[in-house]
Amino acid sequence: MHTPGRHLLVPALLLTLAACANGTDDLLPGYEEQAGGGGSSGGGEGGAGGRDASASSSASASSSSSVSSSGAGGAGGEGGEGGSGEGLGGEGGGGGAVAECDRAAPNTCAGAENIGSVSGDEGSDSWTVTGTTSEWFKVYVADDNQIFTSTESFKATLTSPPGMNFDLVVYQGMLGIDAPDCFVSGVRAQGTPESFMITWNDVGGQEDGTWFVLEVRYVEGTSCGEDARWTLEVKGNIDG
Repeated sequence: MHTPGRHLLVPALLLTLAACANGTDDLLPGYEEQAGGGGSSGGGEGGAGGRDASASSSASASSSSSVSSSGAGGAGGEGGEGGSGEGLGGEGGGGGAVAECDRAAPNTCAGAENIGSVSGDEGSDSWTVTGTTSEWFKVYVADDNQIFTSTESFKATLTSPPGMNFDLVVYQGMLGIDAPDCFVSGVRAQGTPESFMITWNDVGGQEDGTWFVLEVRYVEGTSCGEDARWTLEVKGNIDG
């Protein structure tokens, strides 16, 4: 029973509990709300799930795909135990595997891209093509001087970018046959940059031109897009 003239001392903890019972949102000084905290009674509400994380860098030019990484968001946390007001926050999602560049050829020998023709015995014709993936090309070395006996010649040079290695493989067709040959054995170019050169007799009075199929073949390296760009140059009549 309360004695007159004396103050009634109520423990601070009881005041706090009373405030919670009345539904007040006021928090004591110095209190920090934890992620996934529960309510005053019953199981706490689960914490927020992890945020999706993704990063991508696009690669450019022929048939080169982008590099990307991604991670799924984490699941929400579990609710706290009844009356404890505690809960566990969700874990963030882990990053996914990094996809490699697509360096596969967009065509085959049968569908090799025609980069034109060069004269094998006159002038100084040349063509240059570039790319970032494996690829197939074909070029016709023409016999423009069929009157006199001479020689015809052809040269192809592939320059790989720093840190990358592409091979040049050459498939020579039969003389006088107006079609590439995809069934002959290929010859790998040599040197740095890789180069292939050939000279043959040009017999007067007959067609001695021929097709060459050129395969640019990816070997190694991790660059993508412009950093993986190679250059292929073809020349005719290199002895002229």
